[in-house]
Amino acid sequence: MVSWRVVSPSQRSEAIILRSRPYGESDKIVTFLTADAGKLTGIAKGAKNSRRRFANCLDPLTQVRVYFRVRAGASLVFMESCDLLQSPDELTDPIKFAYGSYLTELVDQLTADAQPVGELYALLIEGLNVLRSGAATAAFLRGFELRLLQCAGYGPELQHCVRCRRALQPQQQVFLDPLHGGIVCVACRTAGESLVPVAGQTLSVLEAIKGAPLADIRMRRLGTATAAEAAQFMGYLLALHLPRALRSMKLITALS
Repeated sequence: MVSWRVVSPSQRSEAIILRSRPYGESDKIVTFLTADAGKLTGIAKGAKNSRRRFANCLDPLTQVRVYFRVRAGASLVFMESCDLLQSPDELTDPIKFAYGSYLTELVDQLTADAQPVGELYALLIEGLNVLRSGAATAAFLRGFELRLLQCAGYGPELQHCVRCRRALQPQQQVFLDPLHGGIVCVACRTAGESLVPVAGQTLSVLEAIKGAPLADIRMRRLGTATAAEAAQFMGYLLALHLPRALRSMKLITALS
């Protein structure tokens, strides 16, 4: 029988609920991204029946202030209670919920447990707040993905060939090495390589939006061809670091 005796002092942090699932008759296992302690997974005892400690606080996309304790040697933290800071009500529209789930699932998969990265928490908060205010445009999604990769330590080099280090020009046709995530110029491409062609202009657009506020770039309109190529390009880069397929993509595809 598992003992939940805790010995550490209580901690608190703002957090976003990433996912939760039932555990036993009355408990829940909850994964949440904190502002101070990174991504944690905890047990919320009696959460299914709680009207005070966890009321309306454990659904995905909810922003809370969580009170918890860490027990030495335990894989789960002990969640004492949560205060509701921002409900997901404005994200219940099916399309917004699907894209909100996409943002949180990306962060979940690209975040190591208990590794504090304040920029990741701030990025997710920013992304969800922008999504509340309007549609998930192509520029918004690509900007979020680029900043997420940067925060996670996987930021792509978009301005130079990874082999010769020469600067790339917007008018150039270049190539993505999908196995390593690097950009290769025409001169460095070797015969027989399975590289993906990318327009230099598409890379210029991605470079321009990768550090901009998401609220600003959400209003930017990408041409149809550029939007499609940018989505494909980012898909390749993300696939290099995602441990499993994104469930949220199935929902987005079903609603498209």
